[in-house]
Amino acid sequence: MVSSAIAYRPQSWWTRAPNIRHTVEVLSVVNAFLSEAPESVFISDGGEFGQWAQACISAPNRVINGPSGVIGGAIPFAIGARVVYPDARIVCMLGDGTFGFSGFEYDTAIRYKMPFVALVGNDAGWNAEIQIQIKQFGKERVFGCELLPTRYDEVVKALGGFGRSVTNHVEVQESLIEAWESRLPSCINVSINRNTAPISCASAVRGH
Repeated sequence: MVSSAIAYRPQSWWTRAPNIRHTVEVLSVVNAFLSEAPESVFISDGGEFGQWAQACISAPNRVINGPSGVIGGAIPFAIGARVVYPDARIVCMLGDGTFGFSGFEYDTAIRYKMPFVALVGNDAGWNAEIQIQIKQFGKERVFGCELLPTRYDEVVKALGGFGRSVTNHVEVQESLIEAWESRLPSCINVSINRNTAPISCASAVRGH
């Protein structure tokens, strides 16, 4: 039952929701990249993009934000994971708003040569709050949740890391390989749509 819940993917992700399909395809590429290495580490922050990542990605080692739902820890967690697993593939997922909490820990990672790959899901907004406000007040009353489409990859490049901006899953696949081969703390800035986070896979199986 547990394995079925983890593996389950609602058919609607692929057939009835093209915006969601884009996100799922991106995360499927990440999942394949991690599955190629036996000690790989998956780290996920909170927020809508983080919840999508937790629903779609598996790895031998997982570090997630847990019941607290707190955001901002992914990049420091990735640095810590590199200390524990010096040779593993380490990929962390975070939203664009989340980058503002600890993004400059890239400076720490670069100074101490602690490489990892972070994918920043960039929808130019605090999407978790947007979805809450839409649900409670309607689309016309969403307030204070917009961000600029900042190039977070360029921020990391300016600090001395690897950075690339991508718009589709093919470019994600290419950039993951480039980032891994660079052996630098890396940031892949992924343009995504604003999608509501999925329900848990276990709940989906019970209702399936």
